Amino acid sequence: MNRKGLLVLMALMSIVVLFGKAQSNLGFYHTNDLFNSSDFNPAFLTFQKNFTISVFPLAGASVGYNDRVVIEGMLSKVLVGKQTNDNLKEVFISLVERDLVYQRMENSLLYLGYNTKIGSFNFWIKEVEQFSTELKGNLSDYLLNKSPLDFQSVVPGQSQPFPAQAIHYREYSLGYAKEIIKNKLSIGLRAKIYFGKSSVSSEVQGKILQDNGNYYLETYGELKLSAPVDVYHSNDRLDSIQLHDNFSLSNYLMNPKNLGAGFDLGINYKIAPDLVFSASVIDVGRIYWKSNVNSMNFIGKPILFDPSDPSMLSSAVSETLAISADDSNFSTRLPATFYAGLKYQLFPNVSLGAVDRYIKFKDLNHNSFSIMAGYTLNKNLTISSGYSIIGNSRNIPLGVIVNWRSGQFYIGSDNVLSYIPQAGSEFSGLTAGVCIFLFRKKTKTLKQLEYLPFYQPKDTKQIAN
Repeated sequence: MNRKGLLVLMALMSIVVLFGKAQSNLGFYHTNDLFNSSDFNPAFLTFQKNFTISVFPLAGASVGYNDRVVIEGMLSKVLVGKQTNDNLKEVFISLVERDLVYQRMENSLLYLGYNTKIGSFNFWIKEVEQFSTELKGNLSDYLLNKSPLDFQSVVPGQSQPFPAQAIHYREYSLGYAKEIIKNKLSIGLRAKIYFGKSSVSSEVQGKILQDNGNYYLETYGELKLSAPVDVYHSNDRLDSIQLHDNFSLSNYLMNPKNLGAGFDLGINYKIAPDLVFSASVIDVGRIYWKSNVNSMNFIGKPILFDPSDPSMLSSAVSETLAISADDSNFSTRLPATFYAGLKYQLFPNVSLGAVDRYIKFKDLNHNSFSIMAGYTLNKNLTISSGYSIIGNSRNIPLGVIVNWRSGQFYIGSDNVLSYIPQAGSEFSGLTAGVCIFLFRKKTKTLKQLEYLPFYQPKDTKQIAN
């Protein structure tokens, strides 16, 4: 790629990352010739080239989130420098103002794929970081606005969970796929080892109690935390959180103490010559956290307040943030992702497909659905687009795959509508990558013949014919 082309590509990627609001990747689900399509379903490994290799920074990256302002606020207020109660309160306010906040980033460090007579194998290493939370509810709306009208919607004695999970880990995985019934059924399995870097998992809940005309606010539950930070508290109240004074990025990224394991499982079944069904479950696993554990237990003491006095409510909220430190080891289950898809080959170069994705994690379950069409212009270019529903957002995904004799490049977004302010769409995202196909078979040619001076036949059979 020349310099101008590289600058255009970098500009496009920057625009998508800065202004996108999304989850990514659904747009490429049915393009089985994508070199890392087994990320959706390990059974798709049977479609890979004979020998495939890709390394960082070309091996593939994906970033997406559904609220740029909220995520940027978290990065500036929570992940940088010293964090006080005021900073944390600002983040809480921004999160309460919307239903579900979701962000995920994947970065492949190494990808190796190889086909053998006994099946298709691949090995990859990648970094994964994701965050999800849903804090909106009747109680949180009242705590935020302190309005008597909001208080009327709160049911005394009914708890509101404040679920949240942020996790960063490195994944080493070995995948295998085999065609069990020729041109009919393929199965795939991937074994994974996780090395956790940091984790925040909230099991905190809150509720309002009523007794003899008095109202009490109670917060209880555990906030499990494993990160290179120091948590400062006095009089059983959280004061601030800040990075270790001796924090080292290399030590953080290479931390081997938080081990975990998991697996992926998938099938690809041809119902009819032109109709294929696929299903998979991804990231069924758990990570055990043993280093930098700074968990907090919210004590849960009911605090008296007056609904008509906002200042008294603020004082009660402060009192309910009483905590006790907990440095015991803990484990977290990774959010499992379920895929189910149908693909119909309408014409030799046109396919239609539908895919449903369900992400399961306690109180943060959410579903996405997409209808896609794939068009193969020629052996070098494939374009896919369609319509998807992610939460309450309308999305137009678009993906492009460019193939050449010894490699492949892809780039795509889950929502081009995010660039149109009037479209009212929340989600978008970017995914891109490059790979090299090694040791491809070369076509043997014969020497030029006198009666064919401008043509080299590929083999003697062609001459005979």
